[in-house]
Amino acid sequence: MNHPHHLVFVCIGNRNRSPFAEFFFSKLISQRDKQLVDRISVISAGFMPQRMKDKMAILKIGAPNPFFGRTLPQATRTVLLRHGIKVPDVWRSQELTPELVDRAELIITALPDQKNDIARLYPKVADIIFTIREISQWEGYLLQEDYDFNKIPRDGSLWSYVEENFDYVANILSEIEKMLIKAYPNIMIRMGFSKNQ
Repeated sequence: MNHPHHLVFVCIGNRNRSPFAEFFFSKLISQRDKQLVDRISVISAGFMPQRMKDKMAILKIGAPNPFFGRTLPQATRTVLLRHGIKVPDVWRSQELTPELVDRAELIITALPDQKNDIARLYPKVADIIFTIREISQWEGYLLQEDYDFNKIPRDGSLWSYVEENFDYVANILSEIEKMLIKAYPNIMIRMGFSKNQ
């Protein structure tokens, strides 16, 4: 078997958007390109951009401790189950590490600030990092890009809201689903496979 190509989806805490993308995109591959299932390794990780850290510091909003190594929230698990995807109980959130970046052939971030910060930290991979908006060629407002706290709590309840509020999470994941479907051909091309593979 050929060495697998590594695709990494990144969100903030690796609990909603990026794990949904990991499992949903893996299912898309198995449905559309069965011969690629063993050739593409799809994983997800978390990375908090500095601008968000700064905003949270100003508002005195702390992050869950530990921030990584946590189980999948029930809201995301439920949305995935509706797609016939059962996430293993052993799954845990993880931080984006230099090792994951080094292995990646394509990194797709939820937020523009994540793309920019990761490119500054790892300049050698700057040309393989795209936002989900870019890779899907999506236009218009995206609920998921709002961490200016205009639509979400500006206090300590922020994390339970963005990770566990079913309506909020389901709307976010609906956006991700539509963008992943639209992005599929572009992702395949960026990974070195043709649209028809």
